[in-house]
Amino acid sequence: MDINLGLFSERLRRLLAGEEGTLPDAAKEEIQNLHTEIEVVTSWLRDYDYDLAWLLMQIGAAAEDQIHSTDLKAIMKEINRFAYESEKVIDTFIIPTITEQQKSGSRSKEIRDALLGLQSKIIDIKQWMQQIEHIPFDIIDVFKLYKAEARKSPAFLCFFKFFKTEASSFKKRDNDIVGLDDKMEELLDHLIEGPPQLSVVAVLDSVGLDKTAFAAEAYNSNYVKHYFDCQAWVPVSILYQPDSLLDNIIKFLMPSSKLSEVMEDRDYEMRKIIHLHGYLMSKRYLIVLDDVWTNDVWEFIQEILPDNLNGSRVLTTVSNIEILTSFQLENGQHIRLDLVPAGGPLRLYQLWIAEGFVRDNSEATAEEILEELIDRGFIQVKRRKASGTIKTCSFSSLVWPTILAVACTVEFIYAPVMDPQGKSRKRVRRFCANVNLGELDSFDRLDSYLHSFLYLSPESDHLNPRDSMKICKMFKFLRVLDLGSLFLDQYPAGIENLSRLRYLKLNIPSLKSLPSSLLSNLLNLYTLDMPSSYIDHTADDIWKLNKLRHLNFGLITLPAHPGKYCSSLENLNFISALHPRCCTPDILGRLPKLGSLQICGDLNYYQSLLSKSLHGLSCLESLKLVNESKMPRLSKIVLFENQFPPSLTHLSFSNTDLIDDPMPTLQKLPYLQVLKLKQNSYSGRKLACGSDGFPKLKVLHLKSMLWLEEWTMGNEAMPKLECLVVNPCAYLKRLPEHLWCMKNFKKLELWWPQPELRQKMRDFEDTERYDIQIYPFGM
Repeated sequence: MDINLGLFSERLRRLLAGEEGTLPDAAKEEIQNLHTEIEVVTSWLRDYDYDLAWLLMQIGAAAEDQIHSTDLKAIMKEINRFAYESEKVIDTFIIPTITEQQKSGSRSKEIRDALLGLQSKIIDIKQWMQQIEHIPFDIIDVFKLYKAEARKSPAFLCFFKFFKTEASSFKKRDNDIVGLDDKMEELLDHLIEGPPQLSVVAVLDSVGLDKTAFAAEAYNSNYVKHYFDCQAWVPVSILYQPDSLLDNIIKFLMPSSKLSEVMEDRDYEMRKIIHLHGYLMSKRYLIVLDDVWTNDVWEFIQEILPDNLNGSRVLTTVSNIEILTSFQLENGQHIRLDLVPAGGPLRLYQLWIAEGFVRDNSEATAEEILEELIDRGFIQVKRRKASGTIKTCSFSSLVWPTILAVACTVEFIYAPVMDPQGKSRKRVRRFCANVNLGELDSFDRLDSYLHSFLYLSPESDHLNPRDSMKICKMFKFLRVLDLGSLFLDQYPAGIENLSRLRYLKLNIPSLKSLPSSLLSNLLNLYTLDMPSSYIDHTADDIWKLNKLRHLNFGLITLPAHPGKYCSSLENLNFISALHPRCCTPDILGRLPKLGSLQICGDLNYYQSLLSKSLHGLSCLESLKLVNESKMPRLSKIVLFENQFPPSLTHLSFSNTDLIDDPMPTLQKLPYLQVLKLKQNSYSGRKLACGSDGFPKLKVLHLKSMLWLEEWTMGNEAMPKLECLVVNPCAYLKRLPEHLWCMKNFKKLELWWPQPELRQKMRDFEDTERYDIQIYPFGM
């Protein structure tokens, strides 16, 4: 719960270190004293680790009425309030003095008085903390036990929270389960007050209750019995069989007088469905599917149940949120995994750095934090790249509701999906919309000192220019503005005044230029992300953004450097996608830390330029070359010796239609780990890898090499290879025998192999050692 104080302390450290500019003299000593006092409080809070963890567990379990240390809860609220007021002082007095080069003399007394007031408050908090007692030792011992169990099973603590909620929220009375009145009322509203269309309402394990008992209470309520004409409770379980499910629904729903006629069609499923449709056509029905484990169930249900537009419902209980991707919400919308934020680590790292969560602003440090969260069970890896690195990730469905509830309660973030009444938005610095555009209706009641505005829904609605202008006008202290997939006609009016922005993501397909009026004042940008924009013209002012690290566009053209009075983009690490005409030695030479680069355009026309400029990028690790020549089949792209920097670890080609075998050139790259020859990258019939070539290569993709007939490999080539994908291999008769001698080789994918090669794979004896996949149709 001391996260807000910790982040503010880190902000003061950055200010004192000069990372946000030069502090005014009137503030230096007081900020140093304030930082010292905060560090003392932070160190004291470490003695209350178990107390704070226990308090968070009670909050996450919605059992705040059972909190033992009310003093600790009160003091943590006071610390949050202090952190909020302190951030406000820095934003109001200190930052304008730094960024706008104001003379601080006229405001020195105001600055000093404000900082002294904060010092007085933190000293009061220190004195209060000295009077707090720890929670009882028996609770600490129990918590230590659970913490030890959590090391064995990362999700254990989350199960414990939900078990606590179940135990404390339910009681037996007259054989009925009573309690959780608000949640039950909400569930009944979804069942009875929802839209006329046939819809699904899902009860998740992670809401802190016995999902089956909770659904049963609703199923047996008088409201439900009076509203629906007929009901069916159908256990599904992990051993799901479509024919059994259909039979059970028919037995529960249809009267016994009709059953004999229907069930006679034992082997004719379609006739049973017709009977069921006919019976339900005039009825409002409720079907409970208890314990669903696969989304195949819903695909089958959609086939057998009619939508009479009369408010019929399917109520499901599920343990895993991932199976809901094909279900529908009670309002007819599809349930999406996007309700649990999922994304690539690179985007996540940039957000963390912009927020100030990463002390040294390093992606390597951010990656370590992510790996720790994965180890603890808070984050799940959704997809990995062929090299084994994380491609996309999301919160675990078990912990996501609890994490969001705690984050809202401690005023770390405001999310309308968790707090429709807006109780937690009074002092929050972060606003996050997760579901749809309607959630933005509440943003005009947020604090004007908001630091982060995030729209994470995949819905690509059109954002009214008045609303985007209002955001920029209201929240002048924004550091993060991510409007996600919201469609904009132009960049928001007034955005150029958000001088504190570190992270900016906008979806503007029609944007063709980045003018000086947009760039000249955004000098603190770390990330500029406009993936749907194709920029023909960029103002020279972009060279002033010397803090810029991440530049992501559909396509961007960088201007020539304007001269000695302008700095270089010395911190820029990532560019996608750069027009090849910008790849001059002068421009690329001013990007000394560039580690990842995608170049997209007519590579045939600019290949002479590329052959001279790429080698000088000494920090470049990842390079993607995408050819978009108007006549690709007439392309004559040739790879030159020493064309690529030796630092490369990842390299891919698309649509390059290389004439000559690329392997003799590429195999000399000493650190190359991943090589992807994608769509139409090479049109020849032979590949030859010499001995000792590709010493570090782990992953090799050969795609759309439609005419490849022969592939040879020297005895010592690719000693580290782990994964090979060939798609298609319609003319390739055999794979190099040397593949099966590699110690690390374990995964092989072949697409559309010719019969001779397919048969060799079938006859291969050592299949247990390798993961061999043949598409389509299998072995």
